[in-house]
Amino acid sequence: MKRILKILVLVLFLALILKLFIVDAFKIPTGSMKNTLLEGDFILVNKAAYSISTPLQIPFVGTRLSRSELISTGKPKFNDVIAFEVPANYYDPASEEYSVLVKRIIGLPGDTIQIKDQELYINNIKYRTPSFIKINLNESPVENLNKDLFPYNNKWSLENYGPIVIPQKGMKVELDPKNILMWQNAINTDYGKKVISVEGTVINLNNQPIRDYIFEKDYYFVLGDNRKNSIDSRYFGYIPEEWIIGKAFMIYWSQLPAQTSGISDYFSSIRFSRLMQSIE
Repeated sequence: MKRILKILVLVLFLALILKLFIVDAFKIPTGSMKNTLLEGDFILVNKAAYSISTPLQIPFVGTRLSRSELISTGKPKFNDVIAFEVPANYYDPASEEYSVLVKRIIGLPGDTIQIKDQELYINNIKYRTPSFIKINLNESPVENLNKDLFPYNNKWSLENYGPIVIPQKGMKVELDPKNILMWQNAINTDYGKKVISVEGTVINLNNQPIRDYIFEKDYYFVLGDNRKNSIDSRYFGYIPEEWIIGKAFMIYWSQLPAQTSGISDYFSSIRFSRLMQSIE
């Protein structure tokens, strides 16, 4: 009995280590990544795809921890489908409230992104989506989804957005009251807290006036494959590499989100064709 108990403890310990550092599982709650990922898909995320880092929170408690990279294993790539964290208050990266989202990287550090009539342009070149990526452009946007697009002082829409430049480590930008909304989220994220304030025509960093800024981190721009029904970088702006949990690589389970009332209904709701499907 003691031997079995020791084996169970060891298995649980190994499972915890895997969850903390290597692989995690997430459920897709909405259709924002349709048709690549559907509501009711359960996915696996490779947390070691880009780095092996300290845990983001204490297991089973939820207390937030400051993340520290232990080993770098790679860099996020264009078209990677990633799981990442976003603070509930986009202006305050130190916020304890956060959401975990799954989206596709379409902009790398230093890229210029623009959407014209739903067509994506990267560095002024029209991007032709590969056939294996199932972009959905046909759904009507949900009510009020066009409001409050980042950087919140423009007349852009979901179908016509940008151009917008993604911050890159070492990139220098001039700051003024007209463009500060474009950059302040990323500057705050560089510091891990709110440091930017505006007083009339003066931009302050930690209460000291500045006219330009050099970014200290690389940032990325993400979109949902269901372009008209996705809360993504068009709403919350750039995401730093440190917010990325890992790369989504497999659908291990999939089930229609409808409520079931019996065994037969349960089995009929399983999407068997999606089980163990790789994520492109």
